[in-house]
Amino acid sequence: MMKILATQFNGKLQSLVKQEDELFDVVRLLAQALVGEGTVYVDAYGEFEGLYPMLSEGPDQMKRVSKIKNHKTLHAVDRILIFTPDTERPDFQASLARYDSWHTPYAIVTLGDVTETLERSIAPLALKFNKGLLPAEDGSRHGLPSLALGAFLLTHILTQLQEMTEEWA
Repeated sequence: MMKILATQFNGKLQSLVKQEDELFDVVRLLAQALVGEGTVYVDAYGEFEGLYPMLSEGPDQMKRVSKIKNHKTLHAVDRILIFTPDTERPDFQASLARYDSWHTPYAIVTLGDVTETLERSIAPLALKFNKGLLPAEDGSRHGLPSLALGAFLLTHILTQLQEMTEEWA
């Protein structure tokens, strides 16, 4: 079972190479804040709430990063990185309306497909990873390591961000 899960997960990771341009857009958007005077604010939903400690306490910490919760307003120099399993969540929709009113650019990373909501983002990334990796006897699928996928993506983003901000500094 472990071999099947590892093979399927590796296949999903390999498919991310096809989204390199979208990933670059996310990194570039965040770098704009970090080479200037801005802050990167993180807004995460569902299981993705577990990603914030990677940014604030992990070995590849991001400088000038904060959780967005409880902030009343942001500035044009700030950027928002949003991780959500689903772009149709009511709490997510309410947050986007607030961010739009602040005129603060944001990047959205979602497990789902491209939606109208996702296209509102300057840097959208639809992972299309909303089914499990392992088939069940009844035809359904299970085993969706979404947090692991998010951590992998975040590691890539942090690595690219470090390279980009060093070049721009």
